[in-house]
Order: sequence, then C-alpha cells, then structure tokens
Amino acid sequence: MDRREILKMMAMSLGSSVALPESVFAKMGEPFDARELNFFSDAQRAQVAMLAEAIIPETDTPGAIGAGVPGWIEVIVKDCYSPADQKQITDGLAEFTMRCAKENGKSIAALEPAAQVDFLTKVDKETKDAKWAQRNAGNNVPDTFLERFKELTKFCYVNSEVGATQAFDFQLVPGKWVPDMPLEPGMKAYSM
Repeated sequence: MDRREILKMMAMSLGSSVALPESVFAKMGEPFDARELNFFSDAQRAQVAMLAEAIIPETDTPGAIGAGVPGWIEVIVKDCYSPADQKQITDGLAEFTMRCAKENGKSIAALEPAAQVDFLTKVDKETKDAKWAQRNAGNNVPDTFLERFKELTKFCYVNSEVGATQAFDFQLVPGKWVPDMPLEPGMKAYSM
C-alpha cells in the first residue's frame, strides 16, 4: 500500500466515522475477546475475513486479518448496529456469495486473489453507478452493502493497534503540524 492509498483510506475512514454511533468508538477502546464472536455463522465469519483481507491485503504491513479486523467487524455489527443494519450486512454477505457463484462458477474464497479483487471492483462499480443514478433521479438511496462493509473494514483497520503502529507512523505527540509538509518515498502517514 503506498502513502497516497494510506492517506486516502485514513481520510475516508475519518470522514465515515462521523456517521458511526458513539458506541462503536467506546467498543474499540475495550480489549478484544474472541469468545464474544457469536453473531456470524462460521461460514459468514470466513466470508467476512476473506472480504476484509481482499479490501486490505497483507503487503509489507499486516492486512485486515493480521490486524484482527474480521473479529472487530463482528463485534461492532453485533453490539453497535441496529437490527436493520445488521440485516443489511448478513443479507449482503449472502447475496455477494450467490452472485459470485453464479458469475464465476465458484465461491469468492475459491477465486485467486487477483480475481477476488476484480470481482469486488466490478460489483463496487456497478452498485455505485446504480446508486448514483437513483440519487440523480432525486431518490434518497442508502449506502450499499459493499460500501458499508468497506468503510467498516477501513475503520477497524486504522483503529487497530497494528494499523496505528505498523501501517501508520504512531507518534503520541507528533509535534508541529505542517499542512504542506513534503512527502518522501516510503514515508508513513501519522496515526494519532
């Protein structure tokens, strides 16, 4: 992941986090307990992990799985989302699975990583295009499953210890803020 992608991810996460309930932020401050993972089925849990890792893959820094993102997604969906939002996530996972099997003849987990990204990109573009067409027609359209899932994945990643300390340059007191600081190749974004 290059610096621009990290900065974009951080900005998008911060922007979307405004819409999340306060309970999400409180939950992120608690220690993670894997015994709390009882919302998703085993199949859904595997699919959440695979999708999260496809969104933020392991590179020179840990990916979503290495940062514990799938577990935090489950905890947040269970404890912080309304029943309607929970249904959007679980129904979205099921629809996503069926669509992939129909179009590719196999599950998304059985696809090669590059094919997974291609499928995610295709679905993302189609759903965004359809949503914007509806919005341009004057209709109020909520975020799609994939948009919400991506935002949740990014939120959990940038707020994880791994994301804050390994993907970003964590400095408790970063010092003077220079808005137009020149960037050097390989330089990490600051995490606060």
